Order: sequence, then C-alpha cells, then structure tokens
Amino acid sequence: MDNIEIDKLYSSPLCWLTDNDFGGNIAISSRIRLARNISGFTFPINSSGIDKNQVYSLVVSAIQKNRIFDEFTEINISSLTDLEREILLERHLISREFCIGDDGSNLIIGESESFSLMVNEEDHIRLQVLEPGMSLRKAWSIIDDIDNNFSKNISYAFNKTLGYMTSCPTNIGTGMRASIMLNLPGLALAGYINAVIHGLAKLGLMVRGLNGEGSDSIGNLYQVSNQSTLGETESEIIQYLENIIIQIINHEKNARLKLIETKPNFLQDYIGRAYGVLRYSYILSTKEALNALSAIRMGVDLNMFRTVDIKKINELFVAVQPAHLQKYSSRTLSSQERDILRAEIVRQKLI
Repeated sequence: MDNIEIDKLYSSPLCWLTDNDFGGNIAISSRIRLARNISGFTFPINSSGIDKNQVYSLVVSAIQKNRIFDEFTEINISSLTDLEREILLERHLISREFCIGDDGSNLIIGESESFSLMVNEEDHIRLQVLEPGMSLRKAWSIIDDIDNNFSKNISYAFNKTLGYMTSCPTNIGTGMRASIMLNLPGLALAGYINAVIHGLAKLGLMVRGLNGEGSDSIGNLYQVSNQSTLGETESEIIQYLENIIIQIINHEKNARLKLIETKPNFLQDYIGRAYGVLRYSYILSTKEALNALSAIRMGVDLNMFRTVDIKKINELFVAVQPAHLQKYSSRTLSSQERDILRAEIVRQKLI
C-alpha cells in the first residue's frame, strides 16, 4: 500500500531547486545541519526501542509546546518500503545511514521541504534546513531559531569546554555541518576540477557528490562543506565557507569565460550535444542525464538558450533519479526499463 505522506512529497516541487539570484546557476542550494543529543539518554546506536520512543515523544512535545511549526508531517521510517526511503534520500530529506530505519527512527518535515528533522539517526536529533542558491546565512537564521525553541523544552547534552556532545567525535563542538551544492562544468571541461577538489581538502573542507556522504560526483555537481566543528563559532564556520565558495564560483565563471574566448565552438558543441541527448534520446542513464542537465544549466547561465525553461531543468535533476522513476511508473523497474522511462520523461519535459 502506498504511503500517503510519501505521495504528497513526491507530487510537490522541491523548494531548494528553484531559480535564484544568489550564485546564479553555479550555487544550486545551501544546507545547514545541526547534530543534537538529549542529556540522560544514550546515543541511538546503543539505545533501546523504549528510549528511542521516549526521545521521539520529547521532540514532538517540544514542537507542539513552542509552536515551532503550524503544520508538520511525521513519517515512521521503519514503516516505509526501500523505494520510499530512497525517494526521501533523493529529495535530500534524510541521510543514507537513516535509510536503515530501525524501530524508533522518525522523520519530521516542516510546512515545506526546506526543513526536516531526523530523530534517532546517528544522534537523537538532526535538524536540517535547505535553501536555494547561496543562502547559508538565511538557512542559519532559520535553523538557529528552531534550535533555540527546542532548547526551551529539551536539555541538550552539552559540555562547557567541548560544546555539544555528539555520537561522532568529528561533530563535537557546534555540531554544525554547512554545505553548498555547486554546478561546476566549466572547471571540469577546463581540466581544473581535480586541482580544486585537492585544494579544498587542504583548506579543511569536504567535497561530496549529489547525494552527500558516500556518493560520487555525477553531473559535475559537488557538495562542499566544513569539516571542523570544534573551536569555531557557527558564524565563523559560515564566513569561512562562504569566502571559499565565492572563490570557487569566480573560478568557475573564469573557466567558462576562457572557454568562450579560446574554444567557443567546443563549448557550444558540448552544450548543444547535451541538449540533443536530452531532447532526442530513447535510452538515457542517470549519469548521462545529470551530465547533460549540468551542461544545460551552464548554457542557460551563458544565455545560449531562449526557450529552455530552467524550472523544468531543475525538476528533472530529481525526476530522473531511480526511485522517483519507479514511483512515477508505480512498479519496480529494471535498469534498462528505467533508462527508457527516463529518456521518455525528459523528452516530454523539453517539448
């Protein structure tokens, strides 16, 4: 039987994949996550089902008492099918680890998908805010307010010297992970992307793929996030990350300009072929689709298209992924069947 809440999510647009004026088509989205644990309870990995249910009750009670949201959706992860969990993952609402979804794992989603809260993942509470474009400060303002409201009714595990206590030592301190998803086809085409990734690692930043931790880069999409959470304030972490991201965006813009100046035919051919692949293919893999969509976004940013609807391109970034395709077809599909359906959906969107 289909899950009604998953059906609602599937049919709604993603708020963080909207056209924006902050970072153009290079900075796609900004995310901030906060890891929090409740004092008096063991970490979820060692918790009993009873403790996890108590933690969840405390979280829901805090939401209701402080009216943090006028409306919110509750989803019991253990009740979902593997496909439904993958849909949540593809929409960036949960982590890969949370997909395991044992008893006591629950997801809370605010009025829009910009906010989600994983209960009993690696930590008791994982707050998350997603915003379109380069909007780390806006995301931080929202999540900080939510976090403060929670702390009115929930006693966090906190050490005066170390900060917030977390299951993983790398999150101790602020417990904050700030990240921005970037579309970097220019740097990839110019042959600079590996040097940029290597340089970011030296600067103490992490680079991941489209679906976060453990995922490879597909479609020239990269998530860049802070690695250190101890010894710095949230504002300092955001400022540092923003400064680096601005430099990356400038490098990407310069790479595109250099390609226009030195290899205009190569660049136009690359973007034109990408459009041809999307518009006329009858078999299309996930990697091919995302690579082509990345190129089209660059083409739109360079004013190479007059009729391409960027909103449709944004929608396709999620619609072409495996779980969403199977949800669309209402049945389990083989890899080849997904490739055929993916091409059909893309062709229809670009008519």
